[in-house]
Amino acid sequence: MLLLLFVLLSLPIGCFALWFAWKAHRVGKRNVVLAMGWLALISFGTALLCAGWAYAMWLRSG
Repeated sequence: MLLLLFVLLSLPIGCFALWFAWKAHRVGKRNVVLAMGWLALISFGTALLCAGWAYAMWLRSG
């Protein structure tokens, strides 16, 4: 349950970081764009890894 909650919250955080990076790009704040891009990448990567791990555990238990 906790893993599912983490995966579900990682996706909105990543989407918010992408949106914020786009807004910073339009204003010209390069450092903020890079920071938000890394945050989005880490967030989406973590969500993907956790979802893959949970799927593998689900297949193993069945």
